[in-house]
Formats: sequence, C-alpha cells, structure tokens
Amino acid sequence: MNGHGSYRICRLHKGYAYIVLIAVIGMLATAWLMTSFGSTAVRIERERKTTAALALAKQALIGRAASDASLPGSLPCPDLKTNIAGTNVPDDGIADLFAGTNCPGYIGRLPWRTLGLPDLRDADGERLWYALSPNFRDYASHVIINDSTAGTLSVAGNAPATNIAAIVFAAGAPLAGQARGSSAERNNVVNFLDGANASGGPKFVSLAATGTFNDRLAVITVADLMAVVEKRIANEITVLLNKFFLATPVLPTPASLSDATCLPTGEPSLCLPSGSTATGLLPRNLLPGKGWPGVTFPAWFDSNWRTSVSYAAAPECTSLPACSNTTFSAMTDAGIFAPKVTLVVGSTIKLTVRAVAH
Repeated sequence: MNGHGSYRICRLHKGYAYIVLIAVIGMLATAWLMTSFGSTAVRIERERKTTAALALAKQALIGRAASDASLPGSLPCPDLKTNIAGTNVPDDGIADLFAGTNCPGYIGRLPWRTLGLPDLRDADGERLWYALSPNFRDYASHVIINDSTAGTLSVAGNAPATNIAAIVFAAGAPLAGQARGSSAERNNVVNFLDGANASGGPKFVSLAATGTFNDRLAVITVADLMAVVEKRIANEITVLLNKFFLATPVLPTPASLSDATCLPTGEPSLCLPSGSTATGLLPRNLLPGKGWPGVTFPAWFDSNWRTSVSYAAAPECTSLPACSNTTFSAMTDAGIFAPKVTLVVGSTIKLTVRAVAH
C-alpha cells in the first residue's frame, strides 16, 4: 500500500475515534443528567413526604383544640413517659396521662392515636415529635385558655417565632452520636432532636440542614389556634343566643365591662344585665342566680371565655314588642344589614361573627 492509502486509513481511524469519543461523552452526560434528575426527584419526594406529615399533624392538633368538649383550645400531652402495660406505654401513639395536674413531660412523640391520625412518619421513617406549652394542656380545673393565654414556647434561627402553643418536629435520620437501637435510646429526645431542640425547651431552634442539624419544625402559634377556636366559641354561643331569642324575643342588655362578678372568680349568682345598651359582656344571670331561662352556657365559657366575648344589643331589641320577628342571620359582615346583636370573640383576633338583622 502506498503512502497516500496509509494516510487515508489513519484519517479514517481518527474519525472513528472522534465519533466514539463523542458518543461516550454523550452517554456519560446523559447518565449524569439522569442521575441528577433522579436524585432531585428523590429529594423532592422525601421533602414532600416530611412536609405532608408535619402539615397533617399541625392540622390535627388545631382541630383537636377547636373541638375539645371540656376546654376549647387545649391540646393533649406528648407521648413519652406513661408506662402502663397493655394500656398506655411509651411510643404507642397515646397521650401520656397527667401526673397530678401536669403532663409528665412537655416534649415527646406526637400522640397520633389520641389525635385519630395514621402512624405519621417522616421521610426517614421516624415518628414525629411534639412539644407543648404547659398553658395549653387539657386540664380544665387548673388551666384558663382564651385569646389572652400565652404560649410559652419560642423558636430562634431562620424562622423565628414566639407565643407558641405547640411544635411538631420531624427528627430525620440519626446524626453522629445519636443511637436509636434500644427502647431506652428510642425514648430519649437527645437521640432524635438536635442542638437546642434536644434540651426539651421552652426555647427551640430552626436551622438549615447541616451535618449536625436536620430537624424540621411545624409551629403552632396561639394565633393559629385562636383563628379556629374563636370561630367555634362564636358558633356555639350564637346557637344558645338564638335558642333564647326564639323563646323570649327580648334580648338582655350587656353586663358592664367593669363588673367584677363576671370574672371567673366572681360571685356566680351575679354578673347581671347593666340596663345600659353600651357594649359589654354577656350576663351570667338575667336575675340573681337564675341563669338564662332555657339556656345553659358551657362550664368552660364562664371560666375561660365570658370576659373575652364582647356583646352588644340594639336598644329596640331589649324590650317588647320590637324584634319579635327577628331571627339570627349568618352574616359575618354586620354592615350588610343594620345589626341588632353583635358578638366579638377575642381581644387578639377580633371577629364579628353573627348579627341579628331586620
């Protein structure tokens, strides 16, 4: 073969080599992109799972607070310390029982069974943790819960917050020094929560994930609770007022805002209508010790909410025969109709909830 033929063969070999090289680079790039996209998809799915678990837990706790029959706004104890074989043991999803008038502890696992939830887990398969402000524990005789109740928990860091009633945590995978093998280890908060969070509160922290911190937090502020609890209070009191009004089409005048007998510690037989139509409180009794004929206000209302509900009645509705055909309207904007009765629940979140209209 002459020199020109050899040169052409060499050029052909180089051309094939370039093609093969480009193909290999293309396959490597495709593999890298697929791996990158796959890794991103896995990360997004893990984030979605943890976020969804935290959101569901937060929603369930707020719903529990709003619907509690004996103490609206209250929350269950965490699940960590009560150990009664066959009934209530650590990490069974059932809230701890009270030790005296307090929860045995104010940080532990989320009591998912007590809340009627499935066995919620974060993306690493760990059950959620939960911290509770003692002021919101479900012990009616020792706790007053209304819009003025302070949450004792706080969060510092990249999502600071104060006046917190409860916090739900996703602990994530164990970090260096965290052991979760034995029962004792699995019931020790330091093996799950990180940094200041492992101290049990009341001061917690929210930070970006690092090699020494991977907690995720869902915070429930007092405002979060009251936005729902106050609506429950308003609806329940409206039903009672409507019942009274249908039976006796005369509305009482408010009790005075300065009437000390309307306080939880006031004389139960008093807290009477003031005779003035100025905005005040719902009277406890229409006559001394007689309550409201045909209507019984819940026990929690006197002890928790009476002084947080302002009440006003139009003058023409406090004597016969005016308002005899008036019914309670579901309107929440009293400006649409001339209001006859207005309830405003709460001093932190003011909410005009019902109006009796012409």
